[in-house]
Amino acid sequence: MFCTLGNIMLSIKSFFFLFQPPDGRLTKDVLLGEGGTGDVYKGRHHRRGVVAVKIANISRDEESVMRELKFLQQFGGHKNIASYYGAYYRAPLTECSSEHLEIVLEYCGGGSLHTLISRTNGQSLKETWIGYVCKEVLKGLHHIHKNRAVHRDIKSLNIMLTETAKVKTIDFGNSWDLDPQTGLCHEADGTAHWMAPEAIRQKGQRLAYDTKCDIWSLGITAIEMAEGKPPYADEYPVEHLIREAQPPRLQSNNWSQNFVSFLESCLKKDPSERGSAEELLQHPFVTQLPPKKIIRAEIEKHLRILQNRPAKKGLKGVALWSLKQLWRACTQTSAEEEAALQMALEGFSC
Repeated sequence: MFCTLGNIMLSIKSFFFLFQPPDGRLTKDVLLGEGGTGDVYKGRHHRRGVVAVKIANISRDEESVMRELKFLQQFGGHKNIASYYGAYYRAPLTECSSEHLEIVLEYCGGGSLHTLISRTNGQSLKETWIGYVCKEVLKGLHHIHKNRAVHRDIKSLNIMLTETAKVKTIDFGNSWDLDPQTGLCHEADGTAHWMAPEAIRQKGQRLAYDTKCDIWSLGITAIEMAEGKPPYADEYPVEHLIREAQPPRLQSNNWSQNFVSFLESCLKKDPSERGSAEELLQHPFVTQLPPKKIIRAEIEKHLRILQNRPAKKGLKGVALWSLKQLWRACTQTSAEEEAALQMALEGFSC
């Protein structure tokens, strides 16, 4: 039986005991990636079709899996967060092996934003594309933040694209609830180059930060989309620079004032001066874009070229494909591999 979480605080072992799927309902095909919390496969579900399947090791860290699943259900259904469909319990095969949970996720065939950046000429995206991605990510963040939670790991690897260029935020492994009394988070986590200054632990000081940490990370990701890498990309360790240096800026003067202003709003050192997701959704950088369907069509065409996929029927540029070319397109996995390393987790019930 395909299951979702009713009471997240129940033990995974007891809750999933009865939910072992019959053979054939969920199949795993290509191994897409090996992450820190488990392998990710491209698979097929008997009702959902093509999906991503993450194999989480319950025996190794049950608490982390429980927390992640909580956020998958809590944020389920938002159009800018990759969908979580449910999970299957897999009992250990032997006394010495581990228990696993097969987490079934939306498959984002366009790959990660990181792949799009790295495979684009000059490793720099068009400004309208950057604005579009920022706007869609802000919509997802607004949903997360109004539920009094923080993502804590916004970066290009955790932003996915569907084949039709819809934007989906993924990976809630580092997400955390804000303290119900103070509205703050006190746990240190994230990826160093994208972390906000206030989220970096300093000796002798207790961390205390809020949802504005995600806004800083989005600003760094916007620079990454423009310049191909985040600020201080070649510096290790980078934490001291982030805390002490002036906020990073674009290196080129060829960008619009709206983009520069948007980044300034994201990258204020004082988080109280930083724009919120709700406020930034009203910024001219994201409100004065061309129609979404035009931008998505441009990105979709670009993704097809990068992934060697044929155009859909009815679109311009459809060419005759040989059987060899079709086979190569169907088995193309380079974007999938990058995507699956961080494959998103979100959800609604099946």
